[in-house]
Amino acid sequence: MKLGYRRHRSHHQRGSLGGGPEEAPRSLADLMHQLEGLETRMHQLKAGISNLIQLQTLQASGPQADDPGAAQEVLRLQEATDSFEMELASQVISWQHLQEPFWQAVRFGGLGLLVGWLFAWLVYAR
Repeated sequence: MKLGYRRHRSHHQRGSLGGGPEEAPRSLADLMHQLEGLETRMHQLKAGISNLIQLQTLQASGPQADDPGAAQEVLRLQEATDSFEMELASQVISWQHLQEPFWQAVRFGGLGLLVGWLFAWLVYAR
C-alpha cells in the first residue's frame, strides 16, 4: 500500500462536520443562512395560506356587488393566491429535482431496450 494513499484516505475519513476548524465557521454561517431562508419561506407560506383561506371565505359568502371595496379585495386576494400557487409550483418542479430520476430512467430504459433486443434476437434467430 502506498504511503500517499493512506494519507489521502485518512484525509477523507475525517468527521462529518468537515476537516478542520477553518471549515466550522463557514458551515455554521451556511446553516444560519439556510435557517433564515427557511424562516422567510415559512412566513411566505403562512401568508399565502391565510390569503387562500380569506379568499375562500369571501367567495363562499356570496357575491357582494354593492360593495366595490370587497370586489377589489377579492381581486387582490385572487392575484396574490395565483402568484403564490405559481411560486409553489415553480419550487416543487425544477430541473434539479428531476435531473437524477430523468437520467436513471434514461439509463435503465436504455438498458431494458438493449436486453429486449437481445431476447428478441435470441427468440427470432432460430
